[in-house]
Amino acid sequence: MRTRSLAAAGAVAVAAGAVVARRRAAGRSATGRSATGRDATPPASTPPLPQGRVRTVTTEDGIDLHVEEFGAERPVATVVLAHGYVQSSRLWAGQVRDLLEARPDLKVVTYDHRGHGSSGRTPRDKATIEQLGRDLAGVLDAVAPDGPVVLGGHSMGGMTLMALAEQRPELFGDRVVGVAFVGTSSGGLDAVTYGMPAPLARVVKKLLPVLNEQAVKAELAGKKRAVGAMDMWLIFSGDADPADVQAAMEVHRTTPAETVAAFLPTFSDHDRRQALESLTEVPVLITVGDADRLCPVEHSRALADALPTAELAVYPGAGHMVQLERRPEVSRRLLALVDRALAPAPEVQARTA
Repeated sequence: MRTRSLAAAGAVAVAAGAVVARRRAAGRSATGRSATGRDATPPASTPPLPQGRVRTVTTEDGIDLHVEEFGAERPVATVVLAHGYVQSSRLWAGQVRDLLEARPDLKVVTYDHRGHGSSGRTPRDKATIEQLGRDLAGVLDAVAPDGPVVLGGHSMGGMTLMALAEQRPELFGDRVVGVAFVGTSSGGLDAVTYGMPAPLARVVKKLLPVLNEQAVKAELAGKKRAVGAMDMWLIFSGDADPADVQAAMEVHRTTPAETVAAFLPTFSDHDRRQALESLTEVPVLITVGDADRLCPVEHSRALADALPTAELAVYPGAGHMVQLERRPEVSRRLLALVDRALAPAPEVQARTA
């Protein structure tokens, strides 16, 4: 009986997502514009990345992380980008290209979290945001042993940056000179309803761990984890470029069911508002779409309240994958953050004037 009720609840959740997705699609007019009036014609696809330098960074507990370095080998600064849950470094491709086109003197580094992309699998007890913070520290030591660093993190990647700040506050203002939070949160994720009515969201949250474990068993039996419209509805707006949706779906499909199940509990424990105190001395950028269902805009506003000197950029109509849906704008703000982070301090400017 319980299994049947859970299956029914899952069907309701999927149906709810499908209904919302159809309504958003219906909001587009025959002229190709969305209900918000924004041009819904998909932009040109992002050109391919430059050739990266692939390397492996081994974590303290022996997990091999897939790391790619792009751009200058003797850079003026290194930009390290951390991706989100059930994703991979591939989804930073647009920002890598944009940053290097504008600043070929930079080195841009992307890496796959443990259990994600081309990195090694992780034991369940190490599938935590806390551990991801320690992994990031190891990546920094390997790819940027000296020189200034700017960190960017999307969703779980942003939470990873907060974990690093919690564990290694002395890095910020010294080695780490700028931070970008993209569609992320410092805590309170248990209250998020995924854009659904609250009662339905509660059912879905109870159901997810069960479905994840079922997917793990199916994967062990040789069946691939199902990824579909509901997954994409959660992370994209109705106006997203189909090419971006397809790229994200491909990445989601390659994420092991074991990784999906292992990391889900860590979000309930995530509360790193105190860690933000370490960031008050460095330039901070916060970007978010106001249609983000996973880390709603209120979570970015809470970050901005905790960091009054931070720049907050809210993109109307964009979903959780704001770095894809608003790639040119997000890239421009990242470049501006790098410029601010590398600018001489006012007292230094005064002495050299």
